[in-house]
Amino acid sequence: MNNETIKVGEATYNIANGSCSLHLSDGGTASVAIIIGSNLINDIHKNLSENSTITKYTADGVEEWQRGDLVYTGEVKLKNDFPVRIEQRQTGTDDEGNPVFSNVEAMEDVVIVEYRTPNIQDKIQSQEMQINSLTAQVAYLQMMNGVKEEV
Repeated sequence: MNNETIKVGEATYNIANGSCSLHLSDGGTASVAIIIGSNLINDIHKNLSENSTITKYTADGVEEWQRGDLVYTGEVKLKNDFPVRIEQRQTGTDDEGNPVFSNVEAMEDVVIVEYRTPNIQDKIQSQEMQINSLTAQVAYLQMMNGVKEEV
């Protein structure tokens, strides 16, 4: 059985099915349980810190939604043996020797990471970065065209 996934930057992570509800209103926080698998926790943390766009995929690989406005809080909690999906497994046989199946929780180690909606400070910082970038571009264009800025 497949897991839901999220793509952050160039990395795709399997997540615990049903653990990603990042549809936040202003001021809210939410978490997602990323299955560690062969990933290193420090690499996951670094990637989430450096990339802001999150794309969520269903267990069938269909894109469900994409968000670029969330802020990774840096909160990382390790949880061992966390339920990540429901699987149907043979749990025995009946009196006639026929297999008996039951729904069983599949357990994996996960890191639970937290996101929040941007606050006013985040928005101001983003605007300052845009202004600085535009100022640098204008200065470069002026230099390349031999234009001197008048005060």
